[in-house]
Amino acid sequence: MQKIKSLMTRQGLKSPPESLGDLGAVESLRVPGKEEFRELREQPCDPQAEQELINSIEEVYFSADSFDIVKYELEKLPPVLNLQELEEYRDKLKQQQAAVSKKVADLILEKQPAYVKELERVTSLQTGLQLAAVICTNGRRHLNIAKEGFTQASLGLLANQRKRQLLIGLLKSLRTIKTLQRTDVRLSEMLEEEDYPGAIQLCLECQKAASTFKHYSCISELNSKLQDTLEQIEEQLDVALSKICKNFDINHYTKVQQAYRLLGKTQTAMDQLHMHFTQAIHNTVFQVVLGYVELCAGNTDTKFQKLQYKDLCTVCSNLITVHMSVF
Repeated sequence: MQKIKSLMTRQGLKSPPESLGDLGAVESLRVPGKEEFRELREQPCDPQAEQELINSIEEVYFSADSFDIVKYELEKLPPVLNLQELEEYRDKLKQQQAAVSKKVADLILEKQPAYVKELERVTSLQTGLQLAAVICTNGRRHLNIAKEGFTQASLGLLANQRKRQLLIGLLKSLRTIKTLQRTDVRLSEMLEEEDYPGAIQLCLECQKAASTFKHYSCISELNSKLQDTLEQIEEQLDVALSKICKNFDINHYTKVQQAYRLLGKTQTAMDQLHMHFTQAIHNTVFQVVLGYVELCAGNTDTKFQKLQYKDLCTVCSNLITVHMSVF
């Protein structure tokens, strides 16, 4: 079979392609017509004789494609030519060629139905590929259109999302400002309840929050208002601290100390407490001595109330001396 194919190639014939990779070969293949097949098949044949003729072909004819058959035959000619021998050799070559051609024709005729079927399948495959190419082209075009539309929609969604985030942040800021504006009511309630630590803590937190929104004009007024509230709380703390001197309450005193600690003025609280105790002792002693002096003097002259404590003590001492001398 390999020898037949090699000879077919040298004679300019082409065999059916063995794969679909060479579509050009399929298109350029010329299948012998029915008349040619009929002429070849109608020739008398002896399969064994034909096979012997094919086997008698020299191996050199089946060598590489670059082999020159004409040159080879010319070189084989003897120096002295004999016409009869040449004719006999020519007839032998013709017989070999006829055997090969008939064998090729038989093989082609045998494979023709499969070739036609395969050719139809290749043609159908080409049509399918062309349709697939059209579908792919349309698909790519639609994808590009969808991509452009999706990009625009995505940019719109991102812009809307950014606006939404900004509005949410603004809403939170407005709610915080609204809460800050209402803190004065809560601070007043806490001061009435004498919850000084809670009031100071709330006021400090409001000041911290207000500093975050200081770029709003309404917050500057709130800052000054919160500062005034802190000063008011300090004044009330001082009053509450003075009450402890006459009526000590551990819970009340604890709240006052916690409030001063939040303000960072614990030393001021101690100084004020000492001052209030000194003042309370002074006032109490002054009233006791004043009552004794008025009792000893036998009148309620208000001139004694205007005396200094030291002078009042001197008057009291003189009155005691007079009473002692009488007795």
